Amino acid sequence: MKIEKATKDQITRNVILSLFIYLLPIVLMFASFWITGQRPWEKKAHQKENVKSSTNKNAQNNGSND
Repeated sequence: MKIEKATKDQITRNVILSLFIYLLPIVLMFASFWITGQRPWEKKAHQKENVKSSTNKNAQNNGSND
């Protein structure tokens, strides 16, 4: 089965357009990092803090806050 030249050209154009649309946000993100000098991948992650709930649960309501 042979593909017509017009169909082959259209498929090629659509593939290139799809790749461009896929890569554009990634390229823009790294361009903005380069322009602003930010490097978010070098920041250390915040440590999770142990925070106790301010509501007191008792045996009468079986832990519900109603």
